[in-house]
This record gives sequence, structure tokens and C-alpha cells, in this order.
Amino acid sequence: MLRNYLTTIPYTKFVLIEDSVHARGRPVLDFLLKTHTQRPKNKIHYFVFQEPFGRAKNRLEHNNLVLYDCVSDKLGWSNEAKINDLESLIKAVASNDVVFIDSLAHVMYEYGLAETYRILNILKNQIGVQQIATILHQDLIEDKLRIHQLLEHLSTLTLSLQHKEDVEKGRIIYTYKKLGGKVVKQVEEFWFEGENLVTQKIDKVDPKQIIEKALAVDINPETLSTFKIGLSDADKKSRDGLVLPYLPKQENQEKVENGRIFYEFDAVDDWDEEDPDDDLDI
Repeated sequence: MLRNYLTTIPYTKFVLIEDSVHARGRPVLDFLLKTHTQRPKNKIHYFVFQEPFGRAKNRLEHNNLVLYDCVSDKLGWSNEAKINDLESLIKAVASNDVVFIDSLAHVMYEYGLAETYRILNILKNQIGVQQIATILHQDLIEDKLRIHQLLEHLSTLTLSLQHKEDVEKGRIIYTYKKLGGKVVKQVEEFWFEGENLVTQKIDKVDPKQIIEKALAVDINPETLSTFKIGLSDADKKSRDGLVLPYLPKQENQEKVENGRIFYEFDAVDDWDEEDPDDDLDI
């Protein structure tokens, strides 16, 4: 489902990818870029704020891709004209165009959070822009929760990449806002087959099923202990044949079918023949 949200026409207006050093979102952004380059009608405006522009130019060279150098001369110290005025460049974006901003954390360093939010809002409200895609490195920002809430409010599709150790597949938690106002929140696994993004929904596990499955399994105490608990048939036979010294032997006991009570009188019983009431003066 996530792949459809990313690539299906009409495009999702604003895609925000949140990543970290442990869960990198660059492959997802590159997959989205490749999807647009395969459609010649889409003119792509790629604003480079992070990596050296020369390396980005060699890596991203394509016919319908326009690169903007927002790295080389941020302060305008060189003799060349300053070309990193982001707002003026964004306003010049024509209809049916796609905008990529790499990366959003570096834009905040240069313009500040409030100005960055304002520029993104202008870009989002431009009718002609088909899609905005950007990546936010959460390791590079402070007050992550506040920035996440602000940008999630502005974005249409927010992807948060999660790191899982010793697992080849990654995990994405995403929030998608449909045109009708419905909000979809989902968790999916993702991996790449070559340069192709593959996603798979992670079904929620019912706690009742886990409990029922655990109760259905017979627990053998022998497997839970380091010493022997139960007795084998040979052990039981040996136990039954053992005669303890404080118990009477079986051959000396008389077999009695029913219970009996035997009473023997004493040789001289002290019978009191006097009436105990004789002393009473009645």
C-alpha cells in the first residue's frame, strides 16, 4: 500500500521522509526520484543543500532533472551570482513540476524553522506543483518532537524509518492524509530488490490469540529444570519394593478383613458403689 501512495497518479502532494544514521532514508528518496525520471512529462527541480554539488551532479544527471546548487556559495563570497535564494526559485516552478529538497535539516540551518515552514507552505499551495519530496535527518535537529509535529501537520505523507537490529528488512511507520480527510496510520516492512522498493503490511497480533496459543502448549516440567523431576516405570517399581526400617514387615501382620475394637478390663476395677448424692442435705 505504501508503494501505491508514493507512485500512483495523482501524486501525494507532500512526502516527508524522516530518517536517522541507523535507518537511512536515502534509498527511499532515490527510488521516488527514479520513478519520476522514468516519466518524461515530469520536470524535476532538485535543490541540493547537503552533499557537494559536483558529486550530486554526477550522481543525479538526467535529461528532465534540474539541479540547484545551494551548497557551494551560501554567503555569496565568490564572484558568481548567488543562486541559493530558495523562495524565488520555488516561485518560478512551473505547472506539472516535481520538487525535491535534500535535506530539510540543512534548509533549517540556513533559513530557520519558521522561514522553512513558510517556504514549504508556499510550495505546497502552488497548484501547478505535482509533488514535493524531502528528507529530514532527525540526528541533526534539536526539539525533534516539535519539528516532527509541525512538519507532519504540513505534509500529506510522513514516513518514519525505524531501525531493527539483525533484520534485513526495514520498518516504516507512515501517516497518510487522504483527500476526503481520512487519516491512515500503518506500519510496513520494506526492502529493496535491486533498485525496486518492496513493501509489506505488518498485521497486528491479537493478544488473545497469543495467550490461547501459549495455554494450548503442554508444558513439561522436565524441560524447565536442570535436575530430574519425574520417575520412570523402573524407578516406581524399585520404590514400591523398598521396605523402610520403621515400618512393620508385611509377613508379621495379620490380615484383618474388617475393623475391630478390643477392650480388656483391668484386674481390679475401682468401681464406686456409693451414691454421690448421699452427702446432700435434702
